Amino acid sequence: MEILKNGQFLKLWGNQVLLQIAFNMCNFTALLLIDQNFHSRFALAGFYVAMTLPAFLVGIFSGAIVDMTNRKNLMLITDFVLALLFFSYAFLTQGNYVLLLGVAFLSASVAQFFTPAEAATIPEIVSGKDLEKANALFLFTGLGSVMLGYALVGPVVQYFGGLSGNGPEAAFIIAGIVTFIGFFLRLSLKSIQTTPPVTIDGRLFYNALALTKEVITVTRGNAGISLPIILLTIMEFNIGLLAILFIDFVTKYLHVQATSTSYLLILPLIIGLGIGVSLLGILQKRLSRGLVISVGGMLFGMIILLLGIIPKLVGTSSADIDLLRVVTVIGSGIIGIAAVFVSVHARTVLQENTPHAMLGRVFSLVTIAASAITPIPILLVSLITEKVDVTTVFMVLGVVLTVATISSKSLLHRKLV
Repeated sequence: MEILKNGQFLKLWGNQVLLQIAFNMCNFTALLLIDQNFHSRFALAGFYVAMTLPAFLVGIFSGAIVDMTNRKNLMLITDFVLALLFFSYAFLTQGNYVLLLGVAFLSASVAQFFTPAEAATIPEIVSGKDLEKANALFLFTGLGSVMLGYALVGPVVQYFGGLSGNGPEAAFIIAGIVTFIGFFLRLSLKSIQTTPPVTIDGRLFYNALALTKEVITVTRGNAGISLPIILLTIMEFNIGLLAILFIDFVTKYLHVQATSTSYLLILPLIIGLGIGVSLLGILQKRLSRGLVISVGGMLFGMIILLLGIIPKLVGTSSADIDLLRVVTVIGSGIIGIAAVFVSVHARTVLQENTPHAMLGRVFSLVTIAASAITPIPILLVSLITEKVDVTTVFMVLGVVLTVATISSKSLLHRKLV
């Protein structure tokens, strides 16, 4: 693959892998601590809200700042600060909920800068013919690193004494070390300094608001930008919701510890992502992007629906539980394939239709949209599931996603070619 000979891409890609592994090791470890200490889905949802709110509060400025500054320096600063924040988690393992939320909020705030900076840098260092391959690799390792970060938590925590021992501290310290390794890798990345957009005056935040308003105006009038943002937002919402609900699903229906989520859900997802990336090259020669996205959306919805139905049909014998575990593993792999189908094409269409001077702001807008939409529904769902079984939520979510995808199939086929 030609893109693997691009040294600048490999450095950016390697840093993304390390940072995402560390970031999600911390997130999943914190979720496990909250689950053990508070036994509340609402408390888990509160952590997720703390992670998503910065996208709305900070994202208003971050995209414009990415477009106005040297991206390499900005990404180096975010790496360094995040490493320090990950280390600070290790001092909060006794379950101080407010402080855990505080560190989560700060780390998510810093993350608002590196995410759009990386996405905006890819078209600057990768040629147009390799752009879709670059996005496929970034999505695979981006989501794969999320899953790998989750997957590593179980063995690390168990090896160092479990959640009640030194396991959480070990996971947080390892995450900090991994982030520092990524920082040194990124030092050799060339400076990515694009021509800053015309600003109104010298005031940074005033200019940032003005530039964000400009990109919102452009987005509203361009389906090639607005539709991919909507699709990526919906995918973000579903992944966030499943991250909260699957912990309860694993313990209640699969009869394993929460740390075993790594083996039964996360690793199959990674395999599914790999299969999805492999299939993209075949499908893009035969099907339109809109049709592939529709297939991905329907697969995603139908598997979630299936995971809601099967537990209600089987019993509690060992054979039934084993069957449910097998279905969950296979279903997780298919969800990984579906996520690739939707996200890679949406991301590529977004990059192709966005002027380079607006790339940072547009990808920041993706996270702003997700943060504006997801926290309140996730909190409400979490409150509801304190009384309503998680499988019922899966069934409702699966039906909604499947029907919505079928209804929008013709629109996606026309607009996303």
